[in-house]
Amino acid sequence: MSEVCLYEWLKEKLDQLVYSNPERLQVEARARTADGREILEAVLGSTQSRYHILIQAAIHGREYMNALLAVQQIEEALKNYNELLEQVCFHVLPMSNPDGVVISQRGIEGIRHAGIRKELEQCYQNDMCTGKAEKNRKEYWKRWKANARGVDLNRNFDSGWELFQGVSIPSADHYKGPYPESEPEVRAILSVAEEYPLTCTVSYHSSGNVIYWDYGCGGELLDQDRKLAQTVSRVTGYEQVSSVQDAQDGAGCSDYFVLERGIPSVTIENGAGECPLSMEEYPSIWSANRFLWPALERLYAR
Repeated sequence: MSEVCLYEWLKEKLDQLVYSNPERLQVEARARTADGREILEAVLGSTQSRYHILIQAAIHGREYMNALLAVQQIEEALKNYNELLEQVCFHVLPMSNPDGVVISQRGIEGIRHAGIRKELEQCYQNDMCTGKAEKNRKEYWKRWKANARGVDLNRNFDSGWELFQGVSIPSADHYKGPYPESEPEVRAILSVAEEYPLTCTVSYHSSGNVIYWDYGCGGELLDQDRKLAQTVSRVTGYEQVSSVQDAQDGAGCSDYFVLERGIPSVTIENGAGECPLSMEEYPSIWSANRFLWPALERLYAR
């Protein structure tokens, strides 16, 4: 997989799927990254549906195997298109952080703009000074989580952003950005919620084979979030873990949708090894997640 530019593969694959299924699948660019790549949204089902589910993957560069998962789930849903997709519409961002994926796959040589490459080199030097970077540059870029501006996108949401400390300058991870929602990748995700009444959101991360839920809400919303987490756990076999009890960092995507928008959300951590995950893990990840979308359909449109 490292020999293939996954971003270019994604674009071509989605184009092929739209060509073969023009009435069931639409793809549009929600935004462009700092290095000029499109953040693509695949819409599966009718936009007039009662229920809208947001799936986003690969918001961390090195977790790009989840983009493969999301695309295969789109393919599977198209093969088994049924009446439930008249009631449930999936909004899928298979690669929320394409610049980060390119950096993880190819290092800064994969970045087009010289100015951005220079800034990324400064990130490396800064992380070396603080002990966050290895001398082995290839390993450093391989484990890159942030976008091309050194912002950890899952710490850039406006929910607990002020309280999250992290690091104070652009870095491979844990720099929350100059202000909430400063990054086009985050705004692309939020734009889906602005356009459609979301029923729930699911974020694909790696790794741990666990489901994070319970972001600190209460009442009916907590019950809805529990039901979503239980459904995901039943299908995947992954353990449910309370984000609050596990003291997870704030300013993340699921935190935002639950606490600021009142939308049930879970984070699925696929895989067991260090990221980027080995392709040897993919069959078990696919097996765990293969029937997740049909289960979500039944949860809301039964």
